[in-house]
This record gives sequence, structure tokens and C-alpha cells, in this order.
Amino acid sequence: MDDDVSETSEPPVDPNDPRPYARPRRQKLRFPGDMYTPQWVKYSGHAKEGYCGSCKPGKWLQLKNSAYWYHKQIFHGISPVSGKMFVPPVETRKSDADDCTEGLCHQCCQWIPIITKKKNSMLWFRHAYKCHIYIKPKSYLPKKNVKKN
Repeated sequence: MDDDVSETSEPPVDPNDPRPYARPRRQKLRFPGDMYTPQWVKYSGHAKEGYCGSCKPGKWLQLKNSAYWYHKQIFHGISPVSGKMFVPPVETRKSDADDCTEGLCHQCCQWIPIITKKKNSMLWFRHAYKCHIYIKPKSYLPKKNVKKN
């Protein structure tokens, strides 16, 4: 699995929107290699949006209502804890009875439906979000207050 985060090129600017806060600006990532935090944002407060460079073409999604965060987890399979892709199934198998493909989870050792007639890998990402355990990168851990004598 590739841990390198590609630089998202600057998103297009709407020439019809003269507001200065509508111009995309870089946002600091939580730690090197973080694929979950948006690299580009625009607006502020309730209207703040994050740019998903994983989509082709890229798209803007609201941060306040969690549309961006949900999108990164469920559509692209990025863990909010590790900032990396969810671990894929250890093994897959075709289930003739339900006409679906199942994946074996490394964490719970259960067979999870991952592709059905109506949905694709989103089912796996939903399961991974609830089941998989990830270690937070060191720079993401809160700093402890140290008392000096």
C-alpha cells in the first residue's frame, strides 16, 4: 500500500466570485502522509469547504455538515484515525446465493459483503470504519502537559 500523499494541485478558482475568502487556500495537514485532511479549503465558519482531489474531476464538499469527512471514508476508504487507506480484505470469495462478493476482515475474521448488485466497495469501507483498529500517528497524539518544579 502506498503511503505517499500526492500533492493536490490548486483547485480552480471561480472567477465570478469576488469574495477573498472564496479563493482556495492551503491547509496544514495533521501529519506527513495524511490523506484524510483536505489540502485545500475555501470559505470559513459554517460555509467552509474542503477540496477532494481524489475525485476526478475534484469537487468541493462542506466540512461543517461532515460531507467531506463522510465522503473520504465511505467513497475513498480513508481512515480518519490513521489518515491512510483502510486495510483491504485478506481474501475475497464469490457468494452464489446472494450474488455478492465477500471479503475476509483481518480484524474480526468475519466474511463481509463488499460488492452486491446495488453497492460496491462502500460496504467494505463502512465495515472497516467500525471494525478496524488503527494507531494514531505520533504527531497526531495530543501533547501531555508536563509540570516543571
